Amino acid sequence: MRHALTSCTLVYLLLVTGFAGKLSAADDPLATRWAVATLGGKAAEPGGDISFEAGEIAGATACNHFGGSFVQSGAGGLKITLGRMTRRGCHGIALERERQLIEAFAATRTFRIDGETLVLAGDGGTELATLRRVGNAALEGQRHKIVSFLKDGGLYSVVSGSGATVEFKDGAVTGATGCRAFAGRYRIVDGKLAVEGLAVTARTLDPCPPELEVQDAGILDALPQAKGGDAARNLIRLLEPAKGWAVLWITPAE
Repeated sequence: MRHALTSCTLVYLLLVTGFAGKLSAADDPLATRWAVATLGGKAAEPGGDISFEAGEIAGATACNHFGGSFVQSGAGGLKITLGRMTRRGCHGIALERERQLIEAFAATRTFRIDGETLVLAGDGGTELATLRRVGNAALEGQRHKIVSFLKDGGLYSVVSGSGATVEFKDGAVTGATGCRAFAGRYRIVDGKLAVEGLAVTARTLDPCPPELEVQDAGILDALPQAKGGDAARNLIRLLEPAKGWAVLWITPAE
């Protein structure tokens, strides 16, 4: 299998608290962060997110970060133009969701906001995507779903429904890989993360399917490599800074 992993074109933002936009919804109803809920009428979480601010967009697909611009016109007219984008290799459902999201943005002609939901529509009012209003991600104090992990130089999506999670709280890191529960310790000093003493505490699925054995090993190998990270909207990347690789991508579970 071919693996592609190239350096990011975006500047890394060091941990940990997430980043708020400058405009409030009172200034512009679009001016907040929206997480993808559906694509083409089908559930697509995690599918990425987008923030709108003063004519510019920033966000992430299920694989990569992007920037660009947007223009509003008339009563609910909206054009989204993608610009810069990182180029990290991904596999499986994450790759498909990235393709669907990029196509949805390109086809968007109008939008409407129903309560906490943003609806993007194309020609003739065809619904392309729905997104829900969300806050910014933070590493500590909440449980995260693991979206993807680094293995053999490639970024792999976790198996759908496998329950892979991680939580950083009060110096303890705990979680599940799919077939195993784990626990360890962590420290954050001057923006640098250290994960130590990671060990399997229970086997939660036995026998473990081959694809989950690979996932378990990949996650347990990736966590101790994380020495820093960045938070952008609903995605947090745990990084191995010497090579600039994201070893894990995580997103809040709640």
